[in-house]
Amino acid sequence: MRFPALFVSTLSLFFVASHLHGQVPDWPDLYDPSELHTLHVQTLYATDFDLIRADTTYDIEVPAYFWAEGENPIIVSIRRKSASAIPNELAPDKKVSFKIDINEYHDDPDGVDVCVGLLGITSGCFSKWKGVKKLSLENGDDQDVVQEGVAWYLHRLAAESVLAYDAGMASWVKLFINGQYQGVYVNVEQPDKQFLKNRGQWELDGDTWLYKMSDIDSPVMKEGVEDELGVEIDSPLAQEFCFAPFKKKRKCETPEGFKALLEDNINMEGMLTFGAVAAFHGSHDDLFTKGKNFYYVDQGDGLTYKREYYQWDLDQAFNDFDPNRNIYFMDADRANQYEDALIKLQDAPFRAEYNDIVDTLINGDNPVFSLTSLAADLDGFRMLLDDALAQDPNAKDAWRSFDVIQEYFRLRVEAIRSQLPLPPPAPGTDGEIHIGDLAGVGAQLDRGTWRATARVLVHDYLHVGLGGMTVVGEWSGGVAGSTTCITDPAGFCEVSAMVTRKKLKQVTFTATQVVPAGDVSYVSGQNHDDDGSSDGVSVVIAKP
Repeated sequence: MRFPALFVSTLSLFFVASHLHGQVPDWPDLYDPSELHTLHVQTLYATDFDLIRADTTYDIEVPAYFWAEGENPIIVSIRRKSASAIPNELAPDKKVSFKIDINEYHDDPDGVDVCVGLLGITSGCFSKWKGVKKLSLENGDDQDVVQEGVAWYLHRLAAESVLAYDAGMASWVKLFINGQYQGVYVNVEQPDKQFLKNRGQWELDGDTWLYKMSDIDSPVMKEGVEDELGVEIDSPLAQEFCFAPFKKKRKCETPEGFKALLEDNINMEGMLTFGAVAAFHGSHDDLFTKGKNFYYVDQGDGLTYKREYYQWDLDQAFNDFDPNRNIYFMDADRANQYEDALIKLQDAPFRAEYNDIVDTLINGDNPVFSLTSLAADLDGFRMLLDDALAQDPNAKDAWRSFDVIQEYFRLRVEAIRSQLPLPPPAPGTDGEIHIGDLAGVGAQLDRGTWRATARVLVHDYLHVGLGGMTVVGEWSGGVAGSTTCITDPAGFCEVSAMVTRKKLKQVTFTATQVVPAGDVSYVSGQNHDDDGSSDGVSVVIAKP
């Protein structure tokens, strides 16, 4: 930490009555994404800004004055956060992320106006600013500030729905340091003790634990309980939940009554909503998709309060803008313990609840993810940020993201609807059927012949296997084989073909029709394949 022996600066002229116009509101309106506030930082030494901007240890803090446009300065510390510089580390005017500690030099609950460590400065010291003690200003490094800010907004929308979900918040700000415009930042709510107090989650007479999961299976206690020797004591729930998915490298077996145990101790509607929103914007780097980049809060003995999960680090929220990504397992190439344990399979313990949450977000009576309202919100953000982004030398053409996100929303909503279970059938009918799985395998019979077998699963509207259905298909490459089969009671049937042509290394079976038995109809547009090995219509089978 660097401190001046004596502070003499022209900044003293800022300690005058603040202008009343444009003052920033207190929490939670500090994070209102429909407002663009201007923030200023003035370091005590001019060289301090270059020092922290170049710091790739992310540990150097310097004292500074901080204020919002039209308000009086206060004394804070500022450091660089661990995010990549834009456009790169070698750029002379690179844009980096910052952490501002309001209470670094003054955290007296009695309000005594003394700055610890700053000689000669006895005013402008506050333990809180606008109801928070820390600011986290993100530069949008992995994508851009528009994508990061919109992702935070989606979580806020879900939190304002009928669902029991409490999300962290964020808004946009313009940042000036030493009079130099740094550009548009996403001002992200910092999970800390004040974060918990603002939500009524900090128990003065009890025990509260706040954990940060920056990496898989590596929780870091940010707030918690210590023994008389200063050794951290995990929450009772953290100690009890030593099984998957909470421990990827499980230390104990999954207990009986797994689902009821979780429902009794975790706000599962909130946790599943977190996952549903992340699936909507396509994140590959959070709770459900990777088991990292989130916070969770435990309180007391777990009997009064349930565990809450909070999102964090949304700089890769939209990833590759693939609108068709599966909402039950976002990355087909990588297993994730939370998806696998909670929602991935048809009989997963919380799949039905997850489906209901996704349906509420996009199809409910007042869906917060309606295309009309999302398009209007994006247009509003575009107008709000237009000038500020145009003046930001390191915005990475963020303004282009508005159109890209809007088109993604249009395609994503329809893709998710196609992945959800069909609604219940009309009274007196058995509803619609579709192919729920299509897999293939090749087997060598002799030196010149191999057999290709396609296995088909037919689902009803609840994605349950349905017997007595006739599957009709065709083989590619002119190979001869069976092309029809009737599903068994579990919904499965097989067709096979003998391949004798030596140069034919693979064949394709395409299901062209499912002939129903009874009062049902086949809807090929609902075909799917949960393990991603086919599209539910055709399967490629390779020579073994």
